[in-house]
Amino acid sequence: MKKLFLLVLLGFIFHFSNAQTGHYFLSHCKPGNDNISYLSFDIQQDNNGILYFANRSGVLQFDGRTWVVVPVEGGVYSLAVTQAGEVYAAGPSGFGRIGMNDKNQLSYQSFSDSLTKARNIFASYALGNYVYFLNDEYLFQFDVVTSKTQKLFSTTPAQGLYTGLFQIGSQLYLNIENEGLKKINNNALEPSDIPPLRGAQLVFSRPSPDGKTYFIATDDSRFFIYSEGKPISEFKPKDLLYLSSNVVANCAWVTDRMIAIGTLRGGIVFVDPLTGETLEISNYYAGLPDNEVFALHTDRHQGVWVAHDYGFTRVAPFLPFRTFNHYPGLDGNLLCVQSVSNGLYVGTTLGLFFLTKEDVYEDEVFSETVSSTSKTVATSKQPRKKFKIGLFNKLRKKNADDVPGKNGTNSKKATVLKTRRVLKGTDYVYKRVAGISGKVDQLVVVGNKLLSGGVGGVFEISGLTSTPVSHEPMRTVFYSKNLQQLLVSTYNDEIKAFQSNGKTWQQKEFPDTLSMYADYMFEDNLQDLWICGHDHAVKVGIEDGEILDAESIPLPHTSVDKTVGLSYGPDVYLTQNGEFFRYASYKNSFIKYDSLPGPKKYFASAGYFWFYDGHQWRTLDPKLQGSIKTKWLGLFPDIRFMAPAEQGKSLWVITASNELYKFSSDQNQTTITNPLFLKEVRSQQLKFSTQQKLTVDEGETSLTFEFIQPEYVSLQAVEYRYWVKGLQAGWSEWSTLNNIVNFPFLPPGNYNVLIQSKDLFDKITELNTIDFNVEPPYWKRPWFYAVEFFVFGFLVLLSRGLTASNAKYRYLSSFLSALTVIMLIQFIQTIASSNITFKSTPVVEFFIQVLIALLVLPVEQFLRRRVVKVSGKIE
Repeated sequence: MKKLFLLVLLGFIFHFSNAQTGHYFLSHCKPGNDNISYLSFDIQQDNNGILYFANRSGVLQFDGRTWVVVPVEGGVYSLAVTQAGEVYAAGPSGFGRIGMNDKNQLSYQSFSDSLTKARNIFASYALGNYVYFLNDEYLFQFDVVTSKTQKLFSTTPAQGLYTGLFQIGSQLYLNIENEGLKKINNNALEPSDIPPLRGAQLVFSRPSPDGKTYFIATDDSRFFIYSEGKPISEFKPKDLLYLSSNVVANCAWVTDRMIAIGTLRGGIVFVDPLTGETLEISNYYAGLPDNEVFALHTDRHQGVWVAHDYGFTRVAPFLPFRTFNHYPGLDGNLLCVQSVSNGLYVGTTLGLFFLTKEDVYEDEVFSETVSSTSKTVATSKQPRKKFKIGLFNKLRKKNADDVPGKNGTNSKKATVLKTRRVLKGTDYVYKRVAGISGKVDQLVVVGNKLLSGGVGGVFEISGLTSTPVSHEPMRTVFYSKNLQQLLVSTYNDEIKAFQSNGKTWQQKEFPDTLSMYADYMFEDNLQDLWICGHDHAVKVGIEDGEILDAESIPLPHTSVDKTVGLSYGPDVYLTQNGEFFRYASYKNSFIKYDSLPGPKKYFASAGYFWFYDGHQWRTLDPKLQGSIKTKWLGLFPDIRFMAPAEQGKSLWVITASNELYKFSSDQNQTTITNPLFLKEVRSQQLKFSTQQKLTVDEGETSLTFEFIQPEYVSLQAVEYRYWVKGLQAGWSEWSTLNNIVNFPFLPPGNYNVLIQSKDLFDKITELNTIDFNVEPPYWKRPWFYAVEFFVFGFLVLLSRGLTASNAKYRYLSSFLSALTVIMLIQFIQTIASSNITFKSTPVVEFFIQVLIALLVLPVEQFLRRRVVKVSGKIE
């Protein structure tokens, strides 16, 4: 019992000692259609990086932006992807392939309709040119080259049911109910050549990223690591008790030093396969919606996909963000955060909270043996019965001889169940700071003191206690280094000053003339204090800690939003209504500053100014911008608070979705990217093949080209731009939405579509040019006019023959001759227009057509003279 308790205690102590680093970054997604089931049994990724989910509704396809449902009767249990990237699905209705049908729509093509026994397939595996499918009684082999299926094995009553199909090394193994693990050797089943696994029932066997090492689990909660050419070794993770008690279900390698193990009751345990150490436990208390894990899969960017009852979650162990808002005890919407030497403080709409360690105790039931005495009375000695020789005979003989013959006492032992309180481990929890209620939206560090500000007033914080500085609700608080005073802007449009004597804060005099509505306060590098309001800013001159003068400077606009400012070098900048303004001292006014893009969003927090330009978050502090890879922040366009941590090496980030992250850009991230490719070409009625050169009629030119480079971290992670040569003069703007190129109408001609993608770090990927042709209606094509010309020419010759025999047909001959001339001119113009393409305005195109008509005018006159001459001869 003590040994078991020690194992549990060590496991929890290890787990929680690492909890202060935060939890892995989680992102959640699910199909927008509520009619689609979230119950999924398998996850795979093809060569283009697109994900596929074996689902109760069929197969779900996800490219990071769009969900596509491929219906399969009865649902799908298992998926397999070949080396060529073909996706095969198996389930209650049999097995088949996911691909494009004759209408260029993603669909399921069954290969098992003629196999009556190929039903309820629960496992599949792709190996070489074959895909294997398994149900309870049969193992099928499908040849991907010939598309032929054969039945490899069928079970017998003595063997029992087939329970699993696994790859270990270069071989496939079959689990049989009554015989354990069998090796598949061509068309024969042999006993397992791995001694520890003979007779075992496997839960999973997964290859490492390089395919050389396999992680294996059995149904009796034993783990093994196997590499070809080396003896198999048993692996004992440090939290083995946690894994076995929560039922191991699946796993996925992340790197050669990290394996994700999924359970049915405890979420996901990330372990180091070399040391057995637990790296992280992602469960409900770390942000995972459900502890029951249906399926796991690692994508190319080392993100672990989790299928559960509430959709899908992607765990990103190597993304440079760690979450801190899932520890218990934190209430309200997050507003501000500040790390100090002894911990972390978070201000919310409901108060101030402190992240601290807490011992976790648990009631343990144990047994204890106690002694009790009872009186005995003399009895006559009973005759002893005869028993068989052996142990039981000796015991019974002893019991019979020991019957007392006189009064006395007899000692007995009894087992009693008791309860004791034992230390389970150390957890991190948020605790409320006493004395503060209501919103806390500012945390300010002054020396070694921490101050909080909000609608409840201003407080000095020490641990879990608070000391009031002012009880008046405040708009903003600022510590002036030049005045050595704490300035508080109140809801009464007053500015109050406080100064510390080392123990308490004393209120000081502050000029009443400077009291105003103040959104924000800051100091420049010339010892001036700036107070920002809705329609004006006040510049306060300070020297030797004393206020010398003050002047009010009108702002360009009256702003409803906060007016915030900053000092950069000798210059002062303000932002108002989405525009930047620079203070021009020679004019004593603010002028528009165009060197910076107008911010889409902006805020000031923890003494820094941040703005979002539509692509990334930026700050004007060169030290902070250089020490942290702030381009990562582009993943979150909805950030509402940031504060430096660890001497500027990391950042605290609060998003509009109420998530608290610690961002450290020194973490290594994989450089593997998914390819950029043309996913679909469609019109209003049709879908076209992406593998052939596209030619469409002018009447079907409402075309849409959809490109994609799968990315699953965020929709903001990849931007696109395009250039349609023959229609546009240059590239479009970079945008996350420009992967879809839509043409409501295209005039006839040849076009070239160029597409580029750009990741967060400006790495550009370009796809080969997509060429397509828009043809005019057949009655506008040169061949049609040529046919008309020859037809009418034949009629002219025929009419000339008739006219020669009868003069009454001369008018018909003249009419047909004139019509033939018109057709010839139209034919020449069409040929010229199709070979000389002008893309301009309709007015310019009209004059171009007139020019072409003038060029063919001599031909028209020549033909007309010939017709008149012929007509004259006839007359």
